[in-house]
Amino acid sequence: MAEAHTVTTDVVRSYAQAKSQADIRGAMRFCHPDVVFETIAFQAVASGLDEVARQSGAFLRTFPDYDVQLEYLVAAGDLVIGAGTVRATMMGSLVGIEPTGRSFTLPFACHWTVRDGLIVHERFFFDFHQMCEQLGLSTEAAAEEFAAWRERTKPASR
Repeated sequence: MAEAHTVTTDVVRSYAQAKSQADIRGAMRFCHPDVVFETIAFQAVASGLDEVARQSGAFLRTFPDYDVQLEYLVAAGDLVIGAGTVRATMMGSLVGIEPTGRSFTLPFACHWTVRDGLIVHERFFFDFHQMCEQLGLSTEAAAEEFAAWRERTKPASR
């Protein structure tokens, strides 16, 4: 069983490393075609490889030096729990918020569901208020921009 956990955490570690190198294509190699990616602080959900790649690409254009330092990864079956530190500098606009050129360093927690060697779900947690404060942004104004962005990008009703 320990071997299966090693394989599962290796997939997550490789995925995180690719994202820290701004290698979206490389990161997507570790994701299932129907992957769901949730960024809790932004109240954002992306579904499927194309949408996840688009959102990840936009985020990495805003924060081109994005870097994740994993402190630990623990696997329990298909679930991998991890935490560490994320660092980035805001060099581009994000959902209509103009870049500040300032950086943030934040603790994060994340959990991934891995099936058949691919990530099927990621749920990423960090403190939105602390991010805004370190970037020199009003939390309230940033939250309003994210709400407007979610409304603009909401899929049409079926």
